[in-house]
Amino acid sequence: MSDPTSTAVTAGQHLALDQLRQIAGSRHQGVFLTHVDTAPANAPTGCIEARISVGCAGLPRAENGLRLRSEEPVTLYIPRDFPFEIPWVYTRHRRFAGAPHVVWARYPCLYRSTATEWDPADGMYGFITRLLDWFRAAAAGELDAPGEPLHPPHAVGDYADGLLVVRRNAPVAEDDEPWLGAALLHRVSDSRSDVAGWLPFEEPWPATLAELRATARLPDDAAVFLAPAVITAEHLTSEYPATAKALIKALAPGHITARMLLGLIGLTAVHNRRLHTLPGQSVSDGQPHPPAPVHLLLGTPSRGTTGHTARCTHLVAWHLPDFADQLTRQAITAYTDRNLPELGDELMQIGEEWLDTLTTEWLRLDEARPEVTVRRDRGTPAAWLHGKRILVLGAGALGAPTADICARAGATHITLVDSANVHPGIQARQPYADADIGHPKADVLAARLNQIAPHTTRIEPVTADITRALDDLDVHSFDLILDCTANRVVRACLERARRTDPAPWPHLATVMIGHQATRGIAALSLRGATGGGNDVLRRTALAARTDPTGALADLAEDFFPTEPRTELFQPEPGCSDVTFTGSAADVTALGGQLMTGILHALKTPGDRYTMAALAVRTPGEPTDTQPAGPRWLTWPNDTTVTDDATGYDVRIAPAALAEMHTEARRGARVRGPRVETGGMLLGAIDDSTGIIYVDEATGPTPDSLLAETYFQHGLDGVTRHLAARRQATGNTSRFLGLWHTHPHSAALPSATDRTAMEQLTLPLDDAPARALVLIAGGPQPVWHKWLTTGDGPDLYARLAARTTAATTSPAAPASPAHPASAIWWPGGYATRPTTADALLPTSCRTDDAHR
Repeated sequence: MSDPTSTAVTAGQHLALDQLRQIAGSRHQGVFLTHVDTAPANAPTGCIEARISVGCAGLPRAENGLRLRSEEPVTLYIPRDFPFEIPWVYTRHRRFAGAPHVVWARYPCLYRSTATEWDPADGMYGFITRLLDWFRAAAAGELDAPGEPLHPPHAVGDYADGLLVVRRNAPVAEDDEPWLGAALLHRVSDSRSDVAGWLPFEEPWPATLAELRATARLPDDAAVFLAPAVITAEHLTSEYPATAKALIKALAPGHITARMLLGLIGLTAVHNRRLHTLPGQSVSDGQPHPPAPVHLLLGTPSRGTTGHTARCTHLVAWHLPDFADQLTRQAITAYTDRNLPELGDELMQIGEEWLDTLTTEWLRLDEARPEVTVRRDRGTPAAWLHGKRILVLGAGALGAPTADICARAGATHITLVDSANVHPGIQARQPYADADIGHPKADVLAARLNQIAPHTTRIEPVTADITRALDDLDVHSFDLILDCTANRVVRACLERARRTDPAPWPHLATVMIGHQATRGIAALSLRGATGGGNDVLRRTALAARTDPTGALADLAEDFFPTEPRTELFQPEPGCSDVTFTGSAADVTALGGQLMTGILHALKTPGDRYTMAALAVRTPGEPTDTQPAGPRWLTWPNDTTVTDDATGYDVRIAPAALAEMHTEARRGARVRGPRVETGGMLLGAIDDSTGIIYVDEATGPTPDSLLAETYFQHGLDGVTRHLAARRQATGNTSRFLGLWHTHPHSAALPSATDRTAMEQLTLPLDDAPARALVLIAGGPQPVWHKWLTTGDGPDLYARLAARTTAATTSPAAPASPAHPASAIWWPGGYATRPTTADALLPTSCRTDDAHR
């Protein structure tokens, strides 16, 4: 035994030997340390060698398990950096060759992923435990447990420089016969080629480079060539041998002969020369041709999971550097009509001599085939983006990382719109370089993102004003629109475009960051939602300001301040646009959270909402009070009615319609089924988008008068209520108009209603010049259904302009329809009627005597 205290031994190796001695000394695990060599001749560089004996006599053995000896000798190669580097297991025999998870016939593989399964703290104790588990599983025939991935064959031998990336699913052999053909390779660089397609031997191959590129949907300037490919019908070997002769022997059970391989190599080489031969030049004229490396792709159905019969093709690439050109020249005269067996004796002799002396040289191969790879974002919210078409508005601090997320998630097409150029300073938080300054953001970002997945994702830049670009874009071709501009004008344009488009828009998400990049908001409008980003943000402001818990007060102050912010940040004072203060870390953290939340909502949309807002916050210092976590606010669709006179949409919030429904039901129960009722409407008018928002509806005040053909709104408490709501909502919601009912009759204004519309604003000092008239009615079945089930009534809306001064008391016309003996009901919660001799001169009224 060599001296274990040699100076070449590291502290980590000393630790491993000490732990091995403790394990061997315990005896109960059946492990014996038999030899230590600190300077082994054939060990991996820097490793010391420890030979152990593992007792296997008592292990239960299944019929399909490995035949183990009572004592199994094992060599451990312990690296210098143990325990931060894992030891190797080596057997001096080949009895385990072909067994699952045995590499190169002598190296049992104990760990599927050392990064996640190897714990340095466990040291040799954990390693030996894993080795004992491997022997138990080997004896029981459970190295491939049910449902676990099969271990594909290994390629033994040297590896050439270069890389082959397989992107297209491989062919499958049928009827126990091998699949013969060619792989279409796209030369990405001098050291890498991608498999972009497969061409079966029995079908004509493209005759020109243009046809070949079109077959694989590659760009016009793509460098392409063919590589011979053979796919067997059965799994043949667990290891591809180190010599060509042994490889041919291993492939023989799959009906693959040397003649077949040589012929396919020659045919492919000839076709490559023809593709790259200039017009008027002979293939065999001895003139130089662009070199096309020869790779022979071999495939066997060796990928799958234990217990399942379905198998996918496992591929290796055999690199043929020197012989290919000689074989090509000989093949020119040896081929007859693509018939592989018709090879000349001279060619066969060259080939066989070559095979007898050649060692296999493999090409490193990386898999990107969907059939054998699993996307790392599978099952995550980002998986929703895969295969989708996305429109990203804005390529700045939020738009650029958002577009990057979409590209990496596998979106098929991304249209990126921004009119700005890259300016100095934005590199602090936007993904642009100094060399990009002066160039359009959209162009620079698209060029970079197009490199992420050029085979599957296309990014199209549009350098134009966003509001004008919307007119030229087919928004209905997209699955998701992401507004990352934080621009009020853009939001208003989107809201108006959605409103005036007869077809439902795709999902729309609007994202914003607070003025110090400590908070973010995403406003989401699902397909078919009544409101867009402008609408959802307005709802968010109302919810934040009126939240009784105060949990959203910081959001209201950050995004929706009641007074204009006085501390404004301009990177170039006096010249640049006002923006927020924040770093790349801030915008990345907030943007990632917002995007994840949006995708969560799109992946599993709720049945109870069509509009939502997500608020997120960044953490503060460890000693700060920690901010609340992500918070969702959701809303169902509004009830929408169009004012035919203006074309405006009137969006009635569910809470407002519910209040109207509650008052109508109560009135029918207390006053009778035909007595009208009504109240005030609170909300706002947005002329830029053509939308009237109805946020709240009230019932009649106590001094209101209600009758079967008449509703007269009083003034008791109106001023106080409106002032309180203006203050609570930050003046977002204010007096908008009046509503009243037409029980069991059409929701249309009577002649008196039409006359009164010009005076249909309450006589208040701040009464608006316009007011909304909203009538709820419907024939008996419709009205009854609304009262009983809540299904919407017939609605009439009209934005009326006031022509009489608000402080002018309207005259009370003498009308035979209002005799002094008429039965009137007061508003509020009174339960008894009264009579009235005259109208209140200072109140608003609707008169439906002539309906």
